[in-house]
Amino acid sequence: MSRYWLLAIGGGAASVLIYSLAGTVPGGLIFAYFTALPLYMVGLGLGLSAGATAGVAATVGIWIPGGGVTAIVFLVVTALPVVVFVRQALLSRNDAQGNQVWYPAGNMAFTLCVIGGLIYSAIALWLSFMPDGFEGTVRSFTEGMADTLLTQSAAEFRDVFVGKIAPILPGFAVASWLIMNVINAALAQGLLTRFQHNYRPTPEIASMELPHWLPLAAVSAAATVMGLLMPGSLGYYGTNLAIILFIPFFFIGLAVVHTLCRKKSIGPFLLIMFYGMLIIFDRLIIFVAALGLIEQWVGLRRRFT
Repeated sequence: MSRYWLLAIGGGAASVLIYSLAGTVPGGLIFAYFTALPLYMVGLGLGLSAGATAGVAATVGIWIPGGGVTAIVFLVVTALPVVVFVRQALLSRNDAQGNQVWYPAGNMAFTLCVIGGLIYSAIALWLSFMPDGFEGTVRSFTEGMADTLLTQSAAEFRDVFVGKIAPILPGFAVASWLIMNVINAALAQGLLTRFQHNYRPTPEIASMELPHWLPLAAVSAAATVMGLLMPGSLGYYGTNLAIILFIPFFFIGLAVVHTLCRKKSIGPFLLIMFYGMLIIFDRLIIFVAALGLIEQWVGLRRRFT
């Protein structure tokens, strides 16, 4: 077997190892966020065939001890999105001057958003056939999570916890999945570039553009209105779909921030401060997404430059 295929299968094995650590070591949940990292490294470093092979190897490695359902979930949530992302990332064409032009980063973010929206909609449809329906099933899950996380002394906060988390849990779960896929892809590309094994050049976040942004904004607005006005499961579905669909605008908002900081001599320090505040004050995500929407409408970066 050639080195190419050994590296592909090894990437799948590394993904299985990270996945297994998530459930076996204290604080291992953090590992779950990086299960896709080896798959991205194989795909972005060796190409689509190797990335797909790594995804299949990882799925088989999870199926053997975990069973078919666990393997299918991994395939749909982790392996297939990586394969689609890598395929798009490695697309290129020659322009009129003969220069190689790579698939834009904004298009990749848009593709991931569409995949996330489809996965969310499929899960919502499936849960709607449960005895408690979509919203009731999520609320029951949140109550179980509260019972696990909160100690007996904090039991009085259980209803507050459930009341704040349950209405937005599906949307934020998919949004975090989207963001972590982008982070994993960026980490993989950064490592590959550092060791000169990258397949394509690294795109600049400051120059990211979002395709089809007006239809996306219209659907996001419609989902928001649905969440505000429709009762029951339809409103619940709309609220969480709106959260997911605004994530691409969040990335464009980050591009605006990077453009502003790039013009300053202390730009790197400002970016570190900004991302630190973003982690501490999560409501800033809403502001950044709104900034991205404004950017698509009026072109803030063109005015700044």
